[in-house]
Amino acid sequence: MSFQTPSSTRLSNLDLATVIRSAIDETIIAFFTTDIELKAGPAIITTEGQAYQPPQADMTAIVGLSGTMEGGVHLSAPLHTALGLAIAFSGEQLESFDATARDAMGELANIIAGAVKERISDAIYLTPPKVVTGVNLTVDYTKALESTKCYFRSLHGPFFVEVFYNI
Repeated sequence: MSFQTPSSTRLSNLDLATVIRSAIDETIIAFFTTDIELKAGPAIITTEGQAYQPPQADMTAIVGLSGTMEGGVHLSAPLHTALGLAIAFSGEQLESFDATARDAMGELANIIAGAVKERISDAIYLTPPKVVTGVNLTVDYTKALESTKCYFRSLHGPFFVEVFYNI
C-alpha cells in the first residue's frame, strides 16, 4: 500500500500513524520475530500542537526525512538492548557496541525509514543514517513536529522506533 501525499492533500493523523505503525511493525517483525522473542507494545501519537520530546536513550540511530515529509526516524534503545539487536541483525558475535554494531543499527533505521517512504510517498528523501551514543544526550528540533512512537520488547530489553514529521 502506498499513499502519495501531494502538498494539497493531507492524511489524517490517525491514517498516517496507522501507515507508519504498519511499516515499522512489518519491518521489525520481518527481521527479529524468531531470533529475539519480539513483542510489539503500544504506539503513541503526538500531534503538532504538543511539544516534541526527542528520545532519551543510550543509543539512537537517526535517519532524516525531507521532501513531502520533513522529519526523521529514531531507533532508540539502552546500550545493552542495542548491542543485542545489532548481534541479531548482523549475525556477528560482538563483544561491545563497536563500529559493526553502529553500522547494524544505522542500517536497521535506514530500512525502517525506507519502509515508511515506500508506503507514503516516493517524494520523501532519506539522509544517510547517523548513530549517537551516550547518556543524557539532547537533540533539538526547530519545528513543531508530529510523531508516531512504537514500543517493542525483546529478549535483550526494550526499544522503540519513532517517526517524527511535518507534512
